[in-house]
Amino acid sequence: MQIKILVTSDVHGYIYPTTYLKRHENRDIGFAKCASVIENVRNESSSEDLTLVIDNGDFIQGSALVDFLVSKNNYQVKKLVETENIIAYDAAVLGNHEFNYGRKYQEKINSHRKHPVLCANILDENDKPYMGKAYEIFEKNGVKVAILGLTTQYIPHWEPQENIRGLKFKSAVQIAKEYVPKLKKLADIVIIAYHGGFATDENGIAIEELTGENEGYELSKIVGIDALITGHQHRKIATFYNGIPVVQPGYAGAQVGLIELEFENNIVTNKSAKLLSMKDIKPNNSVANFLEIDNRDTEDWLDKPVGFLDEGFELTDVAAARIKGHPYVDLMNYFVRMATGVQIVASSLFNNQQPGFAREVTMRDIKANYPFANTFAVLEITGRDLLAALEQTATYWREEKGKVVVAFKNGRQVVPDFNYDIYGGIDYTIDVSQPEGSRITKLCYQGHKILPSEILKIGLSKYRAMGGGDYRMFDTSKIIKESKLEISEIIIQSLAQNERIAPKKLQKNEYSVICK
Repeated sequence: MQIKILVTSDVHGYIYPTTYLKRHENRDIGFAKCASVIENVRNESSSEDLTLVIDNGDFIQGSALVDFLVSKNNYQVKKLVETENIIAYDAAVLGNHEFNYGRKYQEKINSHRKHPVLCANILDENDKPYMGKAYEIFEKNGVKVAILGLTTQYIPHWEPQENIRGLKFKSAVQIAKEYVPKLKKLADIVIIAYHGGFATDENGIAIEELTGENEGYELSKIVGIDALITGHQHRKIATFYNGIPVVQPGYAGAQVGLIELEFENNIVTNKSAKLLSMKDIKPNNSVANFLEIDNRDTEDWLDKPVGFLDEGFELTDVAAARIKGHPYVDLMNYFVRMATGVQIVASSLFNNQQPGFAREVTMRDIKANYPFANTFAVLEITGRDLLAALEQTATYWREEKGKVVVAFKNGRQVVPDFNYDIYGGIDYTIDVSQPEGSRITKLCYQGHKILPSEILKIGLSKYRAMGGGDYRMFDTSKIIKESKLEISEIIIQSLAQNERIAPKKLQKNEYSVICK
């Protein structure tokens, strides 16, 4: 008998084959195309096969379509999970971004799913699985397959307390070790679906800090599991860890994961892991038609002008802007100052495809440059905290033959682009030729050197202010003020309240990245 496990993960509301950077895109992404792939595999499968379809989390947040549906209120995002119902998912797992809108919102949305939502390691006030089920067992021809749902325990590091009040987040490994022996008695095959990734490579060598955010490697070592579904990191993985087939199907519906297990004479005799591409795949008509009007309205909403700027804010070389600075970075830090009222601020260039702003600014431009739903916060910290934050952001770089280049380790970028911060309001120098931890060779504010004990107020995104990106010198205890508006709304208001902002009118970021 063949067991096929089809997996989507980190779809982030991308139903259609578009990033929404431009109108009428047709990219090799999107849930509608994933639905066609899933349908194809089902049709090609024997009637004797057991084929299960699992969503591994982060389905309801992320795209411009989601933002538009949220703006309409009344839980319109329920339409996203209803697209899952169209192709009859068998189960879903909670992702960390499912919590972005709060418990009540998430619970309302999940009530529209016709399949169970699994999560064994997030417990409610009664120490029961938050969504009601830790696992589900499926049976065909007398063969039983158990799916155990788990989610990264790191959510309290990102979410405000009001979004997760009353919930307890346990280690996925700890909980899996409790459940797997029980499930082995109830089922022939045990599969873990974990909204989390890997802090190590296949050999157990660390590729990131071992914080507990990504416990995939340790999960793969648990005796009794037959396969491991992962996500969260947006990586493309189809391989084996400790002899266990593993998939992680990227981001925005760019792949569908497929784990295949041959089960004969009460044992798994063959196993494989692969990723199925969306190339040359047409969207599933039922899914595409279901949200067609909402998608059209989203495109119209994105094209609506919201303000005007002087010229000079378009980005043509994002990588160079991280080293040399750019009027766009000055502009983003200006928006932080407008929202927080403090002088020391920071912002990031999230990826190398950011276009910056032309003279006419639309919602599409704002979403292309600031794709996250976030707010700003003010932290009260010491000079020592600020120095530590700058030293951490400096690990983005390394020296290569006397030049400054982006740091990679084991084939992965050490610091993701969105975790490299560029500060305004201070004068600082990063010397990449120096050892890590000693790279900030100049750090001044208003003409004086910042002392370790000096008390400072800084403005950041709330994600960073809460310690997001493993900036452990920051946390919620140091937040003294929060903006109520989302960052996209702050940008719109700032543009509406000012005449055309010009680069020469903005406070420049006084920093340099050097390699002596």
